[in-house]
Amino acid sequence: MIPSYCIMKQSEVHLPMTNKHYALLLLRRGLRQRCPVCGRGKIFKGWIKTYERCPVCNFAFEREPGYYTGAVAVNLVVSELLITVIAVPLAASQSVSLTVLIALGCTLPFLLPLLFYRPTKSLWMSFDHFIHPASSEGV
Repeated sequence: MIPSYCIMKQSEVHLPMTNKHYALLLLRRGLRQRCPVCGRGKIFKGWIKTYERCPVCNFAFEREPGYYTGAVAVNLVVSELLITVIAVPLAASQSVSLTVLIALGCTLPFLLPLLFYRPTKSLWMSFDHFIHPASSEGV
């Protein structure tokens, strides 16, 4: 059941809204890096800095201490998998020089987690909001 206090834009309303539609709505909000509750407030106020609350609906983004630990873990796993997918075929290829492999090995472990930081954090919020919707008192 979708919470009645959840604010949606008119273009996002699908009557009746099933869990599948609601999950897609939250996925879209997560990819756009918007508040999972209202879909209008921005999550980030800088490249890394996150608002404490949604500027539109006042939803508290960090719901408990250590809330973003899951997002960090997902970011780490995705980054490591991509590094493996890129590095293993290149290392197996004899046409790629050792200098290129060292350069990739030194830059990718730092670059990929930074690139995925914002998407994993906002998608984590959307996923958590789907699994544990905020109560109307928490908004």
